Amino acid sequence: MSWVNYMKQTQKYSQACQILTFPHTSQDELYQELNRLGWYWDSKKKKWIRDDSPAQEASKLIKIRIWASAKKVEQAAELFVENAEGIGLKLLEKSEAYPCRPPNQNDARIYLTFEDLEE
Repeated sequence: MSWVNYMKQTQKYSQACQILTFPHTSQDELYQELNRLGWYWDSKKKKWIRDDSPAQEASKLIKIRIWASAKKVEQAAELFVENAEGIGLKLLEKSEAYPCRPPNQNDARIYLTFEDLEE
């Protein structure tokens, strides 16, 4: 029995096996190798797409979502900001606390955007 027979035969996986013959122990291992080679799964089109366009420069922005109890989310965000600034990140934006929809209405989210100044 080959290693392919142990994997769930999804459309994504079946097409991946047709594109690349690569010994692997998990679907994720195969998908990572395809990504490394420039292939990406388009879930809307249900097919693997190859993108050979040159890579853009990496973003200097770091975007974080803090999700916690509505009573603790502000405190958690402040703690994160202090630590991030302590390692050289600059806070660019901090959102207000947004309440979550039911059944998570006792939770809230705060969005933070930092810039990495060291690169």
